Amino acid sequence: MSFQSEYDISLGSSNQPRIAGRTYVDKASGYLLIDWINNCQESWVTNQRMMTKFINSHGVGTVSEINYSLNEMNDGKKMEFLLEIKEDAEVIDRHYGKAERKSELTVKFMQNDKELKFSKDVIFPHEFLEDIIKNLNSKKKMMVRNVYEGTIPDKFFNISVFFTDEIVEVDEKLLDEGVLNKFKKIRMAYFQDKTQTPIFEQTVHLNSQGIASFFRYDYADYSLDLNLKNVKLTPLDCKNR
Repeated sequence: MSFQSEYDISLGSSNQPRIAGRTYVDKASGYLLIDWINNCQESWVTNQRMMTKFINSHGVGTVSEINYSLNEMNDGKKMEFLLEIKEDAEVIDRHYGKAERKSELTVKFMQNDKELKFSKDVIFPHEFLEDIIKNLNSKKKMMVRNVYEGTIPDKFFNISVFFTDEIVEVDEKLLDEGVLNKFKKIRMAYFQDKTQTPIFEQTVHLNSQGIASFFRYDYADYSLDLNLKNVKLTPLDCKNR
């Protein structure tokens, strides 16, 4: 299902004690924009933009901007991605890559000759989302997948997904007609390099259409809450292509 969604970002609550002499995030605000487009059964395209303003415990502010685009073929064998990261409007990182799954997963970067190879069991983001949706209302309590997104270009994530029975509804005014107001709470832990401690954890309220009404990003020193502001269905007119 093709859709556009927007989220408001705020600093999540934390009970962790602060250590003297360290710098912490005191405030956070911003937005996340997500497009998922079903390109007429040929591929899935997403464009995501996350803009966050941080104020630290010394009163110093910074603005972080992450732009991420993906074109993943329907059969899950190929994808292209573009990642751009800005700090205070200055580009600090940009990657454009192509990945293909055959006997193994190969990633090539367009800005240089770098090439990465991973196991064939590493899948792409939309295939991962489809796996979650398939198991969302099953009796399964957990699943594990290896996923390459390109958001950390040199590595893939080993992601543990924990399903719960908790169902959440939101204000109907936030939802376009046809969006199901039945969101299941799931928890995900992201691991890399066979470590025992996740580098990042995420809570998502997700419906069976693949639309989220809430995200919580838990990092080592702070958390972000992303609450749905609005969502619109955006189907393409494939008959007149």
